[in-house]
Amino acid sequence: MSCVEIAAVAAEVLPDYEDRVTFVDVLTNDPEAASVLARYPGQYIPTSVFIGTDGEVFNTVIGPLSDAEMREHLDALSDAAG
Repeated sequence: MSCVEIAAVAAEVLPDYEDRVTFVDVLTNDPEAASVLARYPGQYIPTSVFIGTDGEVFNTVIGPLSDAEMREHLDALSDAAG
């Protein structure tokens, strides 16, 4: 699954989490993404980094995520945030 495909999964899933999470799509070759990549580095594409309200990494997934898998990670993140 490419970044384009995972972006399509995110586009399908994220509206259901609109009031609970913020989605940031970072392209590794975009100079404007340097500050995000410096704080939350990734070595493989696609990499999904789930970050808590405290700014700390809650979970990192390297590779593709299905609709159900993304929902599972977002639910766990939302539950942890209280």
